[in-house]
Amino acid sequence: MNWRELKKLTKKNIEKCCQVIEKEENLLPEAIAIKYFPTVVERTKGAEIWDIDGNRFIDFLSSAAVYNIGHSHPAVVEAVKNHIEKIQNYTIVYFYNEEPVKLAELLTQSTPGDFPKKVAYGFSGSDSVDSAIKAARAFTGKKYIISFKHSYHGMTYGSLSATGIIDQETKKVICPDEHIVFAEYPDPYRNKWGIDGYAEPDLLSQKALLEIEKLIEDLQGDVAGVIIEPAQGDGGMIFPPAEFMKGLRTLTEEKNIVFIDEEVQTGMGRSGKMWAIEHYDVTPDVVVSAKALGGGMPLGAVIGRAEIMDAVPVPFFAYTHAGHSVNCAAAVAVLETLKKENLLQKAEERGLFLKEWFKEKASQYPFIGDVRGKGLLMGVEIVSDKASKTPDKATALKISWAAWERGLILITFGKNGNVLRVAPPINISDQLLEEALEIIDASFKDTAEGKVPDAILPCLKGW
Repeated sequence: MNWRELKKLTKKNIEKCCQVIEKEENLLPEAIAIKYFPTVVERTKGAEIWDIDGNRFIDFLSSAAVYNIGHSHPAVVEAVKNHIEKIQNYTIVYFYNEEPVKLAELLTQSTPGDFPKKVAYGFSGSDSVDSAIKAARAFTGKKYIISFKHSYHGMTYGSLSATGIIDQETKKVICPDEHIVFAEYPDPYRNKWGIDGYAEPDLLSQKALLEIEKLIEDLQGDVAGVIIEPAQGDGGMIFPPAEFMKGLRTLTEEKNIVFIDEEVQTGMGRSGKMWAIEHYDVTPDVVVSAKALGGGMPLGAVIGRAEIMDAVPVPFFAYTHAGHSVNCAAAVAVLETLKKENLLQKAEERGLFLKEWFKEKASQYPFIGDVRGKGLLMGVEIVSDKASKTPDKATALKISWAAWERGLILITFGKNGNVLRVAPPINISDQLLEEALEIIDASFKDTAEGKVPDAILPCLKGW
């Protein structure tokens, strides 16, 4: 990010922010992140954040879908405070602790499938994906993992190897796992077969499944697992046809392949159901959770069939702080809050409202090509031409910049960098939601009328 140029272009006071940004550039490697705006977050509450210069923003990112129940939710804060006064953590590698057991009980009860399950803990979605891959290989005795093009699974060694949105040429520098291969994700809006997946979901599903069957055949059946996001998050919030997911589950059962449901971004109530896979009436073998699970505390979990999890040799799930006591206490509070505040239903209702609102705007602004979502898992695709569906990253970045200028965090993502990411806290108030939509509408208008300068584009990278 060229913050020096952005400082000239914005009307906001970002003096203190820029001082911190300058220090970060000298101290932290560029590989740590993809920056969007010159904002140094100082304080958060609910669905709002404030930077160190006092600028206030409504948060439509939720720190990458982490704060499903809002920033600093009182239940999480209380759980952390109460627990940390008793114990920060003592490794469960050598002794026992009650909080990871409490959380495991809740997680095994909440995930699909009426069969014995066990839980392994980590610190993020990335290392939890690694653990799921370990489990699939240990259980089946096979080595290949099928992932999907434009998927995002994390940045640890195994999860980065399974991430399809980073090109293979770039990944060569870390010598990725050669036994992870990629299949086409059936994107109903834009796919290599030129099929309108909304109109012909069966045909799109058939094409994608045939490709996977051929891939398994080419690998001589040596496939341990398939890892899939029920909505491809960083790929642009893409939802495959239900027929595809059901067909994939049937295929994995027939071939003795572990079905890994990667719910790091999609889980914990955001889709209107506890787990997004429930929208497809499919029961996975393994569920991977993180992000929103800890309510802001670093925590990941792999919930899987007991026989699959038990196939992993000792000590391959042993991390010193795995099942961290305070983090697990925070996660228990998150799960209880989702139920107590009826947030799954609220996510569904808010999602339906927002989807209709954006579709109405699509009839007004020709650059809105597609609006998709389940609950508050939403993506708004920005295009230069609706007929050709040509991705328009520049216009998407301009909309995001205009929103930031007016006090809303609304970023871009997607395999072409042209999708607006709509992910506010589920419990955002009606007042803040209304204010946010007024900002988005004004940002659409500013962009359509050419009021957002082209000069911002060289300064903003985006996803």
